[in-house]
Amino acid sequence: MAIDPTIFSQMVVADTCSVWNMLSSKKLFEASKSAKVHFCITPMVLYECLSKPRTLVNPEKNELITRFEKARSYDFFPVQECQLEDLAAIAVQAPKALGSGEMSCIAMAYHIRSIAFMTDDQKARRFASERLSLIVETTPKLYGWLHYKFYLSDCDHQAIIDEHEIYEKGPLTSYFKTAFDEALRCRVMSLKMVNL
Repeated sequence: MAIDPTIFSQMVVADTCSVWNMLSSKKLFEASKSAKVHFCITPMVLYECLSKPRTLVNPEKNELITRFEKARSYDFFPVQECQLEDLAAIAVQAPKALGSGEMSCIAMAYHIRSIAFMTDDQKARRFASERLSLIVETTPKLYGWLHYKFYLSDCDHQAIIDEHEIYEKGPLTSYFKTAFDEALRCRVMSLKMVNL
């Protein structure tokens, strides 16, 4: 997937995996707040993050839950309802592998076309962008955009990856590296255009 780090939607509805990926690095989440990116979630994502029974409970997962609860106490990740009619319309078209949280976020973005759907799930991303023509964002794209816009410095790169790998069992490391490299390339190209 090609990443364009020069643009990012600043109003997004985030699914569960993207919430965990954002919170897996304090620097990444703080930079997102500084950039005034607004993340909302659906009631189903809230349920998946806090109430859904887990097969694996470990200190890392508990830390992410604590970070999520703290962010919510400061009014980050507000809950936005999705429309039942939109959810029903999406459900008949969606691939079977999509989870409830992803479906509810897609339904909300489908109803409010000015908000982007944020996911790190490839099937959900493909369905939302190709079949429904929704704006779709990812955590690696956010990461690249934050570097491109100087909300993150070059020296933050390895620290963010190191922390992310502690908290996520399927880390986005290679995607973060690609996004970082592309952000630097786009920065250089922007400077060349200015100097012409």
